[in-house]
Amino acid sequence: MPLSNKTLYKNVKMMLLLLITLCVLTSGHEITQLKVPLHADPRRAAELSCHFRMDDQKLHSVKWYRDLHEIFRFNPSQKTQIRLFNVTGVMVQGGSCEQESCVVRVMPLPQATRAAYTCEVSTEGPMFQIARQTKHMTVVAMPDKDPVISGAPNLVRPGEQMLLNCSTDYSLPPSDINWYIDNEIQKPEAWQHTELSAPLAGGLRASWRVLRVRVPAAASGALRVRCESVLQVDPLVLRDTVATVTVNTRTQLYDKYVSNRGVDISENANSVVALVVFTLISRFMSL
Repeated sequence: MPLSNKTLYKNVKMMLLLLITLCVLTSGHEITQLKVPLHADPRRAAELSCHFRMDDQKLHSVKWYRDLHEIFRFNPSQKTQIRLFNVTGVMVQGGSCEQESCVVRVMPLPQATRAAYTCEVSTEGPMFQIARQTKHMTVVAMPDKDPVISGAPNLVRPGEQMLLNCSTDYSLPPSDINWYIDNEIQKPEAWQHTELSAPLAGGLRASWRVLRVRVPAAASGALRVRCESVLQVDPLVLRDTVATVTVNTRTQLYDKYVSNRGVDISENANSVVALVVFTLISRFMSL
């Protein structure tokens, strides 16, 4: 008995769907490796690479995206095979692609931002299959050196006041600063906030923060003063430096020590104040 046109159409449709399903299941088209730096320094270009396997599929295009914006396209069948698209937050310097890999070089703007970079590989028709992978990259410049403490006296008496300064190396974003004495964090006064320098190339800035603290009346032995710089990226980058200040409760020995040095502890405070005033003036002049 011959099949009706409706039944024949239904059977052909089912066979086509089955054939498409089998092609999808047996296709080896996939991205095998995506390399995106976790951190990118704004002073130099970052290289992103995408490796894929086509098997029996023919490559149609490779596209790169920053978040939702296309920044790079490779079409091997077109006359102009590579196209670059500059978008907010990044400059695309160029790239090169082969049959199973594609590399793109980007120069991030000097802003501490985090963005998603996606590689998209598609095959020729009639399937036009698409494979995607995404990784994140944060624009950051790490400090090269530990913070520096200045103004810390070698010897103090209980009840005396210390005025200290901590300065950090240049970084992006600029480092926050925390003060600790004997592992106890010091709450800043209203005027003791972190100050920033003028930016260098790439947007890097140094930072500093003053600490004014009175030596406890019951203190003895030594105080462990620690300055900690914190780079607010994921994960956090911490660097610190420590100064040890001796607390002497014997007045005669202390006075003899100061007399032999010919310097009073207050001079340390004055030197730090002069340093801070000079730095603030320099910062104002650079604006």
